[in-house]
Amino acid sequence: MRVMAVWVLPANYLLGSLPCGLVVTWLFRGVDLRKYGSGNIGATNVSRVAGFFPALLAGVGDALKGFFGAYLALRFLGSSPVLFFLATFLVVVGHDWSLFLRFRGGKGVATTLGVLFYLSWQAALLCFLVWVVMVAITRYSSLGSLSGALAMPILLFLFRCPQAFVWWGIFAAALVFLRHKDNIRRLVHGQELKIGERRSEGHGGEHPGVERSEF
Repeated sequence: MRVMAVWVLPANYLLGSLPCGLVVTWLFRGVDLRKYGSGNIGATNVSRVAGFFPALLAGVGDALKGFFGAYLALRFLGSSPVLFFLATFLVVVGHDWSLFLRFRGGKGVATTLGVLFYLSWQAALLCFLVWVVMVAITRYSSLGSLSGALAMPILLFLFRCPQAFVWWGIFAAALVFLRHKDNIRRLVHGQELKIGERRSEGHGGEHPGVERSEF
């Protein structure tokens, strides 16, 4: 168990650190994603810079990181709730603070959804549905992400998942809220722009105030 823990924990962090959005944008557009749009490596910024299909690939790639990280955690550390929790949490932390990007990264929504899909596909589908409904109603991607994150631990509990899964859901949701703190501030002050809205173009392709709920 200890040998597996030594391997799985850093492996999951490194797996999460893989910058799918950065790689996809470079392959399709030949540009550094960090210098355009919001500068974030998430799928939302990929969609602004490279379009829908590259953004879809980036989002799926980020989700697969979470899915495979959860598989490793449950396969090798499932008998230890604490180590399982750490391993699944680290794959999201790796995406948010990537070793390969000087500890910067995305906001972990797609990677979190990937972990959740492995733990409970029913809860994952319902969280995704919450995101879709909220975005359809409000056109705020950030509000959809926050709503889905809030529903996540509740759904894991209602589906009677193991306690370690529920605790992971609580901490993962808190991390999503932490990474969206700027979005929350703009929502409160009425400054968050809706999907598709832009203001004046700034340096390096930055759009001040643009909807920035990166995945």
